[in-house]
Parts: sequence; structure tokens; C-alpha cells
Amino acid sequence: MNARDPHWKTDFSVDWDRTSYLSRREFTRYLALGSLAMAAGSTFMALRASFHRPIQAPRLPVLRVNELPVRGTTLFEYPAKGHHALLISHGDGTFDAFSQKCTHLGCSVFYGEESGQLECPCHEGFFDARTGAVLAGPPQRPLPRVTLEVADGTVYATGGGET
Repeated sequence: MNARDPHWKTDFSVDWDRTSYLSRREFTRYLALGSLAMAAGSTFMALRASFHRPIQAPRLPVLRVNELPVRGTTLFEYPAKGHHALLISHGDGTFDAFSQKCTHLGCSVFYGEESGQLECPCHEGFFDARTGAVLAGPPQRPLPRVTLEVADGTVYATGGGET
């Protein structure tokens, strides 16, 4: 750099004489190799998903019917450890259970007693507490339902949930 050079040359000091250029042929080769790598990765992920066996859902006792107050909720792990589900006791004596993971970005949903809905606080997603259907917000899919069975005063989880 010379003292006579404009000030922008010191601020943006690119030495064009030492800069190497990428030819069109080299750029096309890198583009093709990158695309091939992305296609191979996508194919691998699709094959892996097609051979993935879902978690076997056992019959699991959740709690006794009289342990949960009307319009109360409880958390339990189903179908496997680390997969959280939310059991809801409705006013008419029925129960529903859903995966606690929001279908939008995986935040934990909770039961809003005032609204009677399942709510995701991360992006204001709302789900129906009886069906798991999306009522509002960004989620596009309903919450996965956990199949329940009531026998001998005990609520059992028998299937469904997060896989």
C-alpha cells in the first residue's frame, strides 16, 4: 500500500494480485459434489427411518382413579422412559392422555385449567384437551394420543403416544 492510495484501500485491504479465482469448472464440480453428498445423506436418513422399529407400548398402570381430582392432571412416562405424557381428568369422569411434546418444535405442553385446553408456551400453540387437535398457533399436527383403559379403579396406558 502506498501513502498515495485512497483510504478505502486500507479499510478494505484485498490484495487482488494474490487472490486466487475459482473457475466455472471448479465451481460446478464443488456444486455437483455438494449436491451428491446431500442426496446421499437424505437417502441414508430415509432408509434408516424405514427400518426404524417403533417402541413397543406396554400396558402400564398410571394411577388409581380416586388419586386424581376432577380437572386434574398428572405426568407419566409412556411408552418408554424419557417420553413424557400428560393424563387429564375431565369433569364427566373420563380421562384423556397425550404426549407432552408439542408437534411444532417439541416444547412441553401443559393443561390450562381456565381455558380447558392444552397450551404450548413457546409459540402459543393450543390443543383440544379431549382430542389433541390443533386449535390455534403454529402446530400443524395434533398431539399423539395415548390410549387409555380403566379397569378395577386403575387407569392404564395401553398404546399410542410418542414413538
